[in-house]
Amino acid sequence: MSPDATRLLDLLWERYAAEVPYARTFAQLSGGSFRNDHIALRSLARPGGGIALFSRVFERFGWKPAGQYTFPDTHLSAIYMSHPEGLPRVFISELLADRLSPGAQRLLASLPADPPAPDSIEALADWFSAPPPPAESALLALEKESQYGAWLLAFGRKVNHFTGSVDDVEVWQRRMREAGVPMKADIEGEPGTHLRQTATHAASVTLKLEDGRSRTWPYAYFEIAQRSNGFDGFLGPQARALFDMTKRSGS
Repeated sequence: MSPDATRLLDLLWERYAAEVPYARTFAQLSGGSFRNDHIALRSLARPGGGIALFSRVFERFGWKPAGQYTFPDTHLSAIYMSHPEGLPRVFISELLADRLSPGAQRLLASLPADPPAPDSIEALADWFSAPPPPAESALLALEKESQYGAWLLAFGRKVNHFTGSVDDVEVWQRRMREAGVPMKADIEGEPGTHLRQTATHAASVTLKLEDGRSRTWPYAYFEIAQRSNGFDGFLGPQARALFDMTKRSGS
């Protein structure tokens, strides 16, 4: 198994779990380690960025594109990548900004261009990082049209979520709730279907703003997935429902 690929995932997990206590709770309840079903990344479709950029990063370590999806109502496209050595899948989505209003496009244009991905594993893990502090007014204005776009202004290339692979998603939903973790109200996917998913609420982090102030903003959730019958991909309507887990309550 590729040591560089494994090392990259480990480093990304360390950074993500440091800010998502619900993920650490799942790991503790699992005895300290767990099977990771997939990681998810968000991006902006633009020259030199988006799915094309992120997929090249993971192709370097042996991942291959394995499926694609569209989400017209939220102006998103996505792919997932699989690895021949059984490493976790990588789910990469991108926001099609040209389908948003001119005002939203101007706000998203403030995101700095994505720099080339570095070669060393440690530097590459650091590359999955947040952009410069955004203006609060830009966040709030963009959120009205695309909460995904506001998330990008806040968190850029940071990992959006990791996913625990389980044999019974209902058991784990109950265990997490009993541990005090706020969970999604329902489970995506009926009993007996190929893929069933749920997630924690998004953990909020303190976000630095352009003017030096700070405020909280929903960063990332931890997902739980149950697969059956050898199903390897994703189901579009379920994935669409999980995108909404980073919405601010009341927004």
